[in-house]
Parts: sequence; structure tokens; C-alpha cells
Amino acid sequence: QVFVRQGFMTFSQTCPTCRGTGQMIKDKCHVCKGQGFEEVNDELTVDIPEGVDNGNRIRVTGRGNLGKRSGRGDLYLIVKVKEDKMFIRHDDDIYLEVPVFFTQTLLEETIKIPSPRGELELKLTSTAKDKEQFKFKAKGVKSVRSGRMGDFIAQIKIITPEKLSSEQRELVEKLHESFGYDAKPQENAFEGILDKIKHWFAG
Repeated sequence: QVFVRQGFMTFSQTCPTCRGTGQMIKDKCHVCKGQGFEEVNDELTVDIPEGVDNGNRIRVTGRGNLGKRSGRGDLYLIVKVKEDKMFIRHDDDIYLEVPVFFTQTLLEETIKIPSPRGELELKLTSTAKDKEQFKFKAKGVKSVRSGRMGDFIAQIKIITPEKLSSEQRELVEKLHESFGYDAKPQENAFEGILDKIKHWFAG
């Protein structure tokens, strides 16, 4: 321990030569230069638990630094999970955007979609809307804390054609006309409204 005086004040600090050990090294080790330790590179295999997420810590017992008066400490790994190009993770749930053509929903097709746990079958409905979500229970990520399985959510993106050929347009027109009364929802919803508006601004 060394005492340092500054003006009227006296401070104590650890001796920079012996580092508080009370002893000085006469012949310093050429490897550690008197530091008392040597830095070496080491390799080890670590088991990554299922469901690990960003910021999680993994403790590896006995693979840390070697203390002067005790055994080796522990090594802590901070996990950084790389994002996937297709699947989106939110907590223990996995999301996937599924593009479907508008006729596939009208025909209520069953389509096969990928998931981290294998292929799944998605049954479309004729009433399905753009961005509607279909949930598959317990097909997501296993929680590292509770062991509970998250869900897998498929969100559909309905695709419509940007341009129609003359033949396709004729087919669509025939399909449209075949729905009869239901083919003009705006007329059904606004029936009589235009007459009321004309009356509001009349004379």
C-alpha cells in the first residue's frame, strides 16, 4: 500500500510495483512479464439450447479465467441470433407471409407451406382477406424458460393480376355477371342515398 499526499489531503492506493501482494518479483517470467498470468487461445464446444434468443446468456462452468487464489471462473456467452430471410420471430412465435392468387381463396384450395418444423397444410377460405392470419398451435419456438411451444402464424398476401388479356377479361365479366345481385355491393349499400343528397341541395 502506498500513501500519496496532495496538498493537505493524503490518499492510499495499491502499490503499482507489487500490486498489493507485498512482494516484488526479482526475476520476471519471460512469458507473462510478471503479470502472473498468460493469455492463451482455446476452443470449446457449447450446446445451444432450443429457443435461445437475442441477448440470452449461456453459462459454461469452469471455462473462465484462472484466479490466483482459486480455480477457474465461468465463461458467459451472449447470444446474437441471425435473422432469417423468410421467417420472422416475435418472442416464441414464428410468422410467415404467404402469397396466394385471389382465385385460390375463391376455390378454397389447400396449399403446402414451409415452417421450421416441416411442411404444413394451409386451408384457404373463400372469405379470406388480405393480411388475414392463420394460426398453427405449438408449431413455433420452444421457450428456454418455460418449455412452452410458441405458435406458427401464416399471414396471407392476396395477389391480383395487374393486367388481363381479352380472353381473361371476358371470363371475369362472365363470372362477375353470374353473381347477379351480389356483384354490385356498392349499389346495394348506397341505394336511395343519392336521392337524399339531391334533396339536401335542392332549391
